[in-house]
Amino acid sequence: MVDMGLAVKIAAGGFGVVFFLLTILWITIGLTRVVAEKITKIMNK
Repeated sequence: MVDMGLAVKIAAGGFGVVFFLLTILWITIGLTRVVAEKITKIMNK
C-alpha cells in the first residue's frame, strides 16, 4: 500500500516539473518570435 502523503508529493512534484517546462517553452517561443521580428525588420531596411 502506497502512503497517500508520498503519492500526493510525487504527483505534485511531477505536475510542478511539467508546469515549469511548459513555462520555459512558452517564454522561449515568445522570445524567439520577438527576435525573429527584429531580424526581419533589420533585413527589410
